[in-house]
Amino acid sequence: MRSRAGMIPLLVSEIVSETPSIVSVRLEASDGSPLPPWVPGAHIDVQLITRHERQYSLCGDPADLTGYRIAVLREPASRGGSYYIHSFLRVGSRVWVRPPRNLFALSEAPAYLLLAAGIGITPILAMARHLAAEGADWRMSYLARHRDGIAFSAELEGLGDRVTTHISSERGRLDLAGLLADIAPGTEVYACGPQGFIDELAGLADALPEGSSIHVERFEPKPREHRPNEAFSVVCSRSEVTVEVPAQRSMLDALADAGVSVGGSCLRGVCGSCALNVLEGLPEHRDSLNADDDSMTIYPCVSRSISRELVVDV
Repeated sequence: MRSRAGMIPLLVSEIVSETPSIVSVRLEASDGSPLPPWVPGAHIDVQLITRHERQYSLCGDPADLTGYRIAVLREPASRGGSYYIHSFLRVGSRVWVRPPRNLFALSEAPAYLLLAAGIGITPILAMARHLAAEGADWRMSYLARHRDGIAFSAELEGLGDRVTTHISSERGRLDLAGLLADIAPGTEVYACGPQGFIDELAGLADALPEGSSIHVERFEPKPREHRPNEAFSVVCSRSEVTVEVPAQRSMLDALADAGVSVGGSCLRGVCGSCALNVLEGLPEHRDSLNADDDSMTIYPCVSRSISRELVVDV
């Protein structure tokens, strides 16, 4: 059972059907007190009364600290969270939330191209609203399979002609390569959506103009090849303990069994909540966050060690 240490109890104040399969949920403190601040690209970990814990991008207004807004897709193969929210969550229900974290923040750039597919509109909407308020040079393309799959349509219309929608059932597959070929040098691309959409974009990164790069947020772990699981040791420099990690156990679980407290939420290497700094040794990255195999940040919910011993800062 996951701990609620450090989590904020919030109440559901509003549930809105944005599409036939997407609901938005507004969460507020019971006493109306302000919530921790956030910037576009941030997400929160939400734990339900069932103890299911999932990550959801914030898609409301960062200036409004009286509440957080998330959006949830009804997933046929739900692991529990999506099904519960769509079937049982009601106004007045209590949930627990970890303060916002951001692994998908906007960087400074002369221009921006925002790309969203399906439920991937959630972080992109907050980015678009922020860039519009800042008077930045930006445009956005939103992909949906059917017209009734466009979430937050009124808000998107309010952002004007910088936003275009592409309905694949009416217009066929979007030419992502052509879209990227049309951007000016230095334009930063931010994208969120299903795995196939993100994988296609990642494969086009080398075709970007000089000074441009693609930043993505994934819902599912990206496929990675890795070595067979082997046992290794983790030396915890601050806790002054050494933990043996068996081949059949995750590093995160082994640390928890030894009483070493490390956060963890998604347990799939996509949310970043369990990040640890490696001081010595050679980590084997199996997460979807590290773009650099030489990174000395490890996510112990999925990643392991190539060296027989890792020294970590915990």
